Amino acid sequence: MEVFQWIKSKDLFLSWFSNEVNYPVFFTDDKLRLIFYNKSFEKFFEIKDQKIMNKPLLEVLPQFNDKAIYYSRALSGERIVLDENFEEVKITPIKMNDKVIGIITEILDKTEEVAFQDIFNLIKGFNKKDTKELEKEIFNTILKVFKAKFGCIALVDNGDLKIRHYSEPIEAELKKDDERYPFYHVINKGKILYYPDMRKTTVRSVTLRTLSAIAIPLKKSNSLFGVLLLEFKERDPLDDRLISYLEGFSSYLSGIIFENILWENYKELEDRYRLLAEQSLIGVFISQENKMVYINPQLVEILGYPFELNDITDFLKIIAEEDKGKFLHRIRVLRERKLDYVIDEFKGIRKIDGNTVYFELCAVNTTYRGKPAILGTVLDITYRKQLEEELKKISNTDPLTGLYNRRGFITLAEHTMGLARRLKKNLILIFIDLDNMKWINDNLGHNIGDLALKETADILKKTFRENDLIARIGGDEFVILGVVEKEEDKDEILNRLRHKVEISNQRKDKAYKLSLSIGTVFYNPESPCSIEELLQMADKMMYEEKKRKKEAGINNY
Repeated sequence: MEVFQWIKSKDLFLSWFSNEVNYPVFFTDDKLRLIFYNKSFEKFFEIKDQKIMNKPLLEVLPQFNDKAIYYSRALSGERIVLDENFEEVKITPIKMNDKVIGIITEILDKTEEVAFQDIFNLIKGFNKKDTKELEKEIFNTILKVFKAKFGCIALVDNGDLKIRHYSEPIEAELKKDDERYPFYHVINKGKILYYPDMRKTTVRSVTLRTLSAIAIPLKKSNSLFGVLLLEFKERDPLDDRLISYLEGFSSYLSGIIFENILWENYKELEDRYRLLAEQSLIGVFISQENKMVYINPQLVEILGYPFELNDITDFLKIIAEEDKGKFLHRIRVLRERKLDYVIDEFKGIRKIDGNTVYFELCAVNTTYRGKPAILGTVLDITYRKQLEEELKKISNTDPLTGLYNRRGFITLAEHTMGLARRLKKNLILIFIDLDNMKWINDNLGHNIGDLALKETADILKKTFRENDLIARIGGDEFVILGVVEKEEDKDEILNRLRHKVEISNQRKDKAYKLSLSIGTVFYNPESPCSIEELLQMADKMMYEEKKRKKEAGINNY
């Protein structure tokens, strides 16, 4: 690497950078890989005994990602100087023969004045202290360092000002639209207002015997949410340099206060949500990194757990086997953020009593305590599912015989035929018409006619297998759909049926004899057709048999 050779040629120069320069300096090559850094760099970024040489700069210092565009410009030959409030970052291209071969970065500390070291140290400890306590310490230290006789932080709260910190109690009632005080003017103008001599203004101080004051807006993303006010005993105690430092400190303080306000609001919302969830009739849970970080009592009651839910996969202990894969898939797509939410129904077996339970799961991606999480609700829909099953049974079942009706038969037959096509299974459809039903109803009454229909249904149930579909699809019409090995098997089936009818007709207490006209159709999956086409063919064959009976003068009444 050219820059590496260049650095080696500057041994004395590097030794000075490494040992004498008390601010961070580092070199990167034209690929932004780190190839040199001094001791101050290690201390500043708290990097020690780490193998970072030749690694990409933005990997070693991810906090420098926001400066990527400046490094890109530096690689084009531009020298960059960035003002970072308390630091100055110099990004200087290294050139050889008018070609950029690397970059030197220097971070110069702008906080050399001893008087401000306490504040700087507090700000640098941002990630090591409780932020609520930290904002108080920074506020109090600002008062001390700038020798203010009074200070307060007022937050804008709708039409009023809410005092967050103060050095002494405030007796005046403060409102954001009260023109007498500096707060109003800062809020309206959105900038720092310095009053070097309060006696020469119409603005009032909050405390007595105040000669000067400064009011600084507290902002987040250019939105003003509060004001820092300092009052002094002396006239004009601040020069431009001190005001600049105070502005920088206030900027950091603004960020800390804003984050704390968000956290406080979050905690208040969390407490309200928890109270609501505890009283809810719906099961509620929050899962984070697969762990259950919150469940409400209703969820335990719905699922029937005699133990705590510790992991989201604990759900699998009650979910029916056929739904487990679906549940894991739904949770996975949420966790991978492929979907923002899922809504689905699951069947389970309650561990506490062994009863079947159906529940509706609604789960969404959310954030809980600053980290990705899944918020889920569980609604017990067991009663609804049972009601749906009853309604489905009613809508698909013939109430007189208990067999499927036409609707139920068509639905299940289409599924059976689809399965037969995939598995290459043969089917046989048998269409049956009960002869002489008009004579039975007219001469013996409809009650006897109903008995004849129920007797036929009983014979069909005893003749055919449990897996065969048996239905009453009309007044005196029945159909059966079943699996057979070959077309010739129909003869054995029909003989068995006729034998059952003969046995039933031998009863001496009967006022009628059953007679069935039958049509059969063989279904080959290699020559597929619809169930309606099969019914039409079988119906036609049944009527041909009925016609032959009439021509032969056969009747059974």
